[in-house]
Amino acid sequence: MNLQRFVTDVIEAIGGVVEPVEYALCQVLIPEPYQGYFQNKAELELAFDFEVAQEHPKSEFVTFGSYLLEQVLAIANQKAVNTLRFAEIEHRELADPIKKISEFFPDAKGRVSVLDEKHVMGAWAVFQFHLTFISDEKQESSKQIWINLLTNQVSTSMKQQQNRIAYRSGPLYHYPFPIDPDMNQAFSVAYNYVKRYAEEEQRQHQQEQHLQKDIDRIEAYYGDLLKENNKKATRRGQSDDKLKEIAAKTKAITVEKDKQLDEIKKKAYGHTEITLDHGIIYFIPLQQFDIDFSFRSERKRQTLYFNPITKQFDRAIQESEIETGDRSDKR
Repeated sequence: MNLQRFVTDVIEAIGGVVEPVEYALCQVLIPEPYQGYFQNKAELELAFDFEVAQEHPKSEFVTFGSYLLEQVLAIANQKAVNTLRFAEIEHRELADPIKKISEFFPDAKGRVSVLDEKHVMGAWAVFQFHLTFISDEKQESSKQIWINLLTNQVSTSMKQQQNRIAYRSGPLYHYPFPIDPDMNQAFSVAYNYVKRYAEEEQRQHQQEQHLQKDIDRIEAYYGDLLKENNKKATRRGQSDDKLKEIAAKTKAITVEKDKQLDEIKKKAYGHTEITLDHGIIYFIPLQQFDIDFSFRSERKRQTLYFNPITKQFDRAIQESEIETGDRSDKR
């Protein structure tokens, strides 16, 4: 990966200015809205070579794991500088796959064997949602959801590891896709996930507002009014008109109490608006393993994808089981 080109491309994409000084050294101007990412600095001198950085002690050395690169990656992921990203990963074969697959299935019975192994292209859809919670006040936040397009499942591990992904604008490897991605289904999964998250946040917000405490306060206040009013009805010698007046007041107090409770609950519950800011698709080269579990007279086949970013396996959506007794495939 050309680290200097990636960093300068991101800075220019957000409106910054990059001025090359010499080999592996440049000066940059950061636009005001993004200065918070760089400790509120407007001007930076960046070095992309260790020796150059030593020769210029005031410069910041940019390399994998450095603070500045982490901030640039954060901007790229949050602001969607480009929407198609192809991971730049060194081509490596998974060492001792049988052992690692067996560790992935610790409770599996029988013998594990690899029927086929090949390289394929995986894809992750990243949806950046904007959430607005509206009650007596307005609160805004954002939520990023990663969906594995090979499994249509939320991938929290890829979200956590996203800053490890060095990427480019074009593919480095031309591997086939094992399935046809369903973007509508992926968006539906992501939206439902963020909707459940928003509902949970809404419940947390209600607890923070001490809703029950306010309800108890209103109940106690109007309860005292009702007790005082009901005492009047127990006095002897009351006329029918007076008793009707007391009953009407009791009803009015109850109606007012219910009105107050309804208003405070509406303010506390509020509602959440969910909008999609942008989407990104990451293409990651994977190793596909078609494996076979043999136990007694039964065989079970399954497809796994090894992810070089998370160092984990993902299971394919569809599985097939084969019973060797009738030599028929059940798919």
